[in-house]
Amino acid sequence: MSRLALILVFFFAASAEAQLPERRFALAVGGNVGAPGHARLRFAEADASRFADTLKELGGFHGEDVRVLHQPTRARLLAEVRALEQRIAEAARHSSRRNLLLLYWSGHATEQGLELGSESLSFTELRKLLGASRAHVRLAFVDACRSGGLITPKGAKALPGGFALDVTSDESPDGTAILASSGPGENALESAELRGSFFTHHLTAGLRGAADADGDSRITLQEAYRYAYAKTVSHTAEVSGVAQRPTYALDLKGKGELVLTELRHADARLVFAPGTEPDRRWLVVRDEGLGEVLELREDPVKPRQLALRAGSYRLIRTTADDVRTGAFALVRGEERTATTVTLTQRPFAERGEKGGEAVGRKLELLAAVGLNTPPLRGMGLAPALVLGGDVAMGTSQTLRLRARYQDGRGQDAGLPYALRSLGGDVAWLWRLPVRGLEAGGRLGADAVRQSVASTSEGTAFRGRVGAVLSHALPLGGRVSWFSEVEAQLASFRLNDRVVLRPAVEAVTGLGFRL
Repeated sequence: MSRLALILVFFFAASAEAQLPERRFALAVGGNVGAPGHARLRFAEADASRFADTLKELGGFHGEDVRVLHQPTRARLLAEVRALEQRIAEAARHSSRRNLLLLYWSGHATEQGLELGSESLSFTELRKLLGASRAHVRLAFVDACRSGGLITPKGAKALPGGFALDVTSDESPDGTAILASSGPGENALESAELRGSFFTHHLTAGLRGAADADGDSRITLQEAYRYAYAKTVSHTAEVSGVAQRPTYALDLKGKGELVLTELRHADARLVFAPGTEPDRRWLVVRDEGLGEVLELREDPVKPRQLALRAGSYRLIRTTADDVRTGAFALVRGEERTATTVTLTQRPFAERGEKGGEAVGRKLELLAAVGLNTPPLRGMGLAPALVLGGDVAMGTSQTLRLRARYQDGRGQDAGLPYALRSLGGDVAWLWRLPVRGLEAGGRLGADAVRQSVASTSEGTAFRGRVGAVLSHALPLGGRVSWFSEVEAQLASFRLNDRVVLRPAVEAVTGLGFRL
């Protein structure tokens, strides 16, 4: 072989090596449980799993290089970061390929840092972990309330809206990028309709194709953030009346765009033709696995697409006054147009708020029956009829108002008597980490009418104070079944003196959400 041929072979081999995609590592963490007193989240752990699946399917992340943690301890989280760094260092020793590290978090946070149950990881520590990594590119996506507190390192500035990468050379970008789902002091929302948080939902949909602004089937960091920002702001403002505004901080050098996903890697595609209805929205719901939900709005000029796994799906098309749905399936290698799916009319789905019940669920009517232990000698369990309502006070507390009627009967020294009471009470309940479970205190008063041997009658008043434990179980739609147990202390006059009598009351019934 001639010297020129050897030079050409060496040149093209070196060029091929330089153009190889970087080795990509990811740690996706979801925690539904935050610090004591914070409401349990519903979808944070599912968010982490779905985001990791998207990286593995479309982002060039090998399965062995992606770790998913659900509700880890602080020690476990730090151990996984160290293990990833060891893999990055080992990869660097055996190859000249560039490395990328991506950290994703969905869960509770305060202005100071991430909540890992009763433990925490401060934003300062998280920034140090990123800064100490040997990866060429370091990305962090944090989906949590007040996650904008992470965007405060020296030289960085929280900026809303789209962004442009400042460039200094022709090389691929190196450095750090941090994207947070909310600004400092802002809450982050999650949705029962979308089965996840708004930010991660729109970010994932963007990575699967909704953010492909130039139609090249490659989703860059810039495209993904711009799409997730615009959709999160508009969607949360529409649902809750208060816009959630994602923020970011960048320290990336290089002219090359940072491609996060490539749609050509997908099992199948669902294509949406251009449309002229500005309020038309499509939801794609996977019937298998985690049941992820993806959203897309039609473009008035060009077709849009979503990169999906092969499997069974439901397609939902919504407009201002109409909702239709239909089932379909995708096989590997298939490209299908949304208009080929047969749709039928259906009721609208529910929307919700991250960390609590759905947005708008402010009032629930209650109807229940119960039993109370006997306040007087010779009396059996007294049945009670309860009517009332719950008023949501923020995301973690409930005001419960009740009216109650109770009818008890007994015998004293052979004389039959009856006690009938009509009264009301008020309880203040706090939501516990177990979904549907609440605990708190109650104050109440009753007018009690006593009759002896169906002749002698009299009326007295009774005061009550108690500790309450309540649990609600959704039955579907707006109806739930709830049960409640209360340890109470009742005060009333008996034979011309005030007495205190302990009692236990248990009620069960139905709730109807307005």
